[in-house]
Amino acid sequence: MIKIQSPHVLVHYSEIALKGKNRTFFENQLIHSLRKGLKGLGMDAVKRLYGRILLHFQEDAPFETIRERLQWIYGISNFSHACQTALDVAALKAAVVSCLGDVEVESFAVVTRRGNKSFPLDSVGVNREVGQAIVDAKGWKVRLGDPELRVFVYILDQHAYFTFERVPGPGGMPVGTAGKVICLISGGIDSPVASYRMMRRGCQPVFVHFHSAPHTSIASQEKVVELTNLLVRYHPRAKLYLVPFAELQRDIVARTRAPFRVILYRRFMMRAAEAIAKREKALALVTGESLGQVASQTLENLSTIEAVSSLPILRPLLCQDKQEIIDEAQRLGTFDISIEPDDDCCSYLMPPNPATHSTEQELRAAEEVFDIPAAIAALARAAEVRTVGPE
Repeated sequence: MIKIQSPHVLVHYSEIALKGKNRTFFENQLIHSLRKGLKGLGMDAVKRLYGRILLHFQEDAPFETIRERLQWIYGISNFSHACQTALDVAALKAAVVSCLGDVEVESFAVVTRRGNKSFPLDSVGVNREVGQAIVDAKGWKVRLGDPELRVFVYILDQHAYFTFERVPGPGGMPVGTAGKVICLISGGIDSPVASYRMMRRGCQPVFVHFHSAPHTSIASQEKVVELTNLLVRYHPRAKLYLVPFAELQRDIVARTRAPFRVILYRRFMMRAAEAIAKREKALALVTGESLGQVASQTLENLSTIEAVSSLPILRPLLCQDKQEIIDEAQRLGTFDISIEPDDDCCSYLMPPNPATHSTEQELRAAEEVFDIPAAIAALARAAEVRTVGPE
């Protein structure tokens, strides 16, 4: 790989470009995320360009660290550590050839994007001019399909830029552009992936974790703190509600039939999460449920669980199989944390044969023995609120 000596990074977005009159809002949110995620790495200027954002760094900026962080900032389609030249073909050709140095390859291609339509050459013309300069200087063959080296050229407002690598970003939308959501998160594999997917679509997360301490260890709480810190590591800090659920679980066990207990746990969790959502002015609840994965996630049970919420319940993993979720968790870095042993809330006082089918009438009858408003108020009142993410 050719080492770039330049203070510039070009950030390219895709979906934001389709936002019409709202585009500035989305660009501002992305710039906010970039400033937050790259804090402390020597970024000293940000400039909007045609369909891109130009970042300028100090000479001693740690570009490997910058690269790693940019791959986790939502809203970025791809980015490049790029060299800047004058908006002139001769200057561009000389700069590209000089940057190639003593690198040797057998084939190459030039790929140009011309954002500045007043530039006298079109994209094909720039490809030819720069390509011929490389052939003359290096003697390499031009191969448009699968070349050994690609030279990416951008003709923009006041300067031309070139690079030899476009690094994929996570895509999606900047965090904060789609509103606030309550992410119900356990120490397991699924819910962190579901939270990630909603953040990638621009949602600002508020995490809610139900635990059974002191009857179980604090391992699940420690895992959730670690997981949420990982999810928001380059983004604005987020709240984490740790809700003690053991007392209500024991009450449910003592007063209801065993097959319905898990569904009742989930219904009370949804009610408590909705109460927290109202406090946080969140617009929806998010779960890691996947259709048919466990007894409480049959279509009938999902329906009776969500019946208690007046807010939408979003399930971004609903149609994913377990291996697909595991693969994504491994890519995100959450998998190794999630598989560490802990006492999960849902496994505490788990009945041997939970019901795979339920009706609203059956569950309402089972819940008649509870003072539901008082129980939900007690859960919300007992919740411990922490802040997770970078300082």
